[in-house]
Amino acid sequence: MEGILILYIAMTITIGISAKTTSLQRFILGDKLDTRTMVATIVSTFYGASAILGGVSLTYQVGLGVIWFMVPFYLGNIAILFLLKRIADSGGYTLPDFLGNFYGKEFTIASSVLLTTLCLIPEEIIAAGKILAMFTSMPVAMAMFIMTLVLVVPIFLGGMKADVMTDIVQFVLMLFTLGLVALFIFNLRLDLTSGLPAEYFDPLSSISAQEIAVFFILLFFLPVTSAPLYQRFFAAESEVSSRKSVLYSVAIWMAIDSIVVLCGFAARQLFPNLVDPDVSLIMLGTVLPIASRGFFFVGLLAAIMSTVNSFLQSGASSLAYDVCRHFGPATSEGQLLVLSRLFVIVLGLLSLILALWFQMIVPALLFTLSMWTAGVLIPTLAALIGRKLRKDTALCSLLAGALSSLIWKIAQPFDIGALFIGLGCSLLVAIAGEMRHASRVQRI
Repeated sequence: MEGILILYIAMTITIGISAKTTSLQRFILGDKLDTRTMVATIVSTFYGASAILGGVSLTYQVGLGVIWFMVPFYLGNIAILFLLKRIADSGGYTLPDFLGNFYGKEFTIASSVLLTTLCLIPEEIIAAGKILAMFTSMPVAMAMFIMTLVLVVPIFLGGMKADVMTDIVQFVLMLFTLGLVALFIFNLRLDLTSGLPAEYFDPLSSISAQEIAVFFILLFFLPVTSAPLYQRFFAAESEVSSRKSVLYSVAIWMAIDSIVVLCGFAARQLFPNLVDPDVSLIMLGTVLPIASRGFFFVGLLAAIMSTVNSFLQSGASSLAYDVCRHFGPATSEGQLLVLSRLFVIVLGLLSLILALWFQMIVPALLFTLSMWTAGVLIPTLAALIGRKLRKDTALCSLLAGALSSLIWKIAQPFDIGALFIGLGCSLLVAIAGEMRHASRVQRI
């Protein structure tokens, strides 16, 4: 496996070198994307460790309750098609840049800083470390450190172009690997329903109402607030191409999730007493025929890298373009490009620290996603549906949502999800701000 890992690392670094860019615009947006390229990069961006390993892990734990981790995301992607024209016509570079057209420079800067929480990728590093540790004799912490380096280098060198190039490769490897595992499970001819409790087949019995609500809100609105998806829309050759790409991607995600559920049931039958459910898919890989294990190993790494590339690139380029450019108007394009690459390293190291802290895939994902969604969702929805807020109200709404969700997550005085507290505060501040402005106007 060490030899395969070295070959894979060499391949990703080669892609990064071949895609190396000296232009800030090309680092952020890369080349124009046609429909086929868009499909590969959109599918790969969203289906990495959190969706595949995390999905198998959830299936292992809650059975068909995992549909609440899948269906809302399909619906959210279909919903964004009704808002796509406003996004496609904006001419933006990044999501904070797009929102700044509505709410001004201060909101652009604040939303870009908050975006780093979404673009941290601890869940991917956790998964990569566990995979590497499982297939080698390496400790998990050491494996996480090595995989952080592997994941950061291509984006450090090539930006968006390297992201898209690696996404295409990862897309093919990921589909091949999942097909390989599905074929292996079918050949085992397991009775996937025997010995399992009845609640395992009830989507409502093994998962609480609050957990369902958290999954539904986060995943339904993820496309609406996803910086990597907006960058792909900005780089698409046409609005029609974007629409087709999203629809094709949803169909592919549904096929992938079918295999994910199959893998979760098979792992439950073969390894019923796993201490760490996150390794359920990895354990399936260890019982594959020897000739297939190398492909499985590389395929899982590919699934992880495709998501890591996109989120690191989005966060790093936004910090340079949306924050440093505004604080230092005289900063040259070359200096902003250097800062973009520096931020890739910083976000990678911060993600490693969080990975060593959480150690579990889904909790790490929910932490970063909840804080971002709580802050940015209300102002973004308002802008997309043509009911934009006043600039000061939008900024206060973003800060109230993000900070209240973070404080609640740390203190956790009651068993209520931080997402609900953050969204509630953000919405209340937005309503109060608009009502106060309306009353002032009436008095005048």
